[in-house]
Amino acid sequence: MSNRFFACLLGLMSLALSLASCEGDALYQASRMIPDEGWYKNDRVSFDFDMADTSGTYNVLVDVRNNNDYPFQNFWLFIHTVMPDSTEFSDTLNCVLADNYGKWIGKSSGSMYHVPVAFRLNAKFTQAGRYHLDLIQGMRMDVLPGITEIGVRVLKNGEE
Repeated sequence: MSNRFFACLLGLMSLALSLASCEGDALYQASRMIPDEGWYKNDRVSFDFDMADTSGTYNVLVDVRNNNDYPFQNFWLFIHTVMPDSTEFSDTLNCVLADNYGKWIGKSSGSMYHVPVAFRLNAKFTQAGRYHLDLIQGMRMDVLPGITEIGVRVLKNGEE
């Protein structure tokens, strides 16, 4: 078997261990794999979570995982939110993945990199119920290479 296969396997095992260690802290945590051929510009990656406690504050993070095939320093993401009462709004999030010299930032495992990006800090969820998020790549490429996985975490304020 090739070295690339073993590197990918090692990366996936490390990812699984790191996710398992964080699950207890997050109110919600999920991620979706992006196809090997890349993220198509019209493909939405969806997440749904339930919010019961409207009295606290929360941090909402987007977890971006990329590899060396990603051709840019940053990654623009469109986030479309539907609240429990069907109110909708959209945001744009700039995810910086490399420094000004092209060195990948975040945690690395082989040729895979993980960067948590703050989407909402100290957020109040004013409505109890189900929230829906659609994430869409905003890089103006028909097929964006190098983003391998995208995720969402909702943490009670004060947890990491």
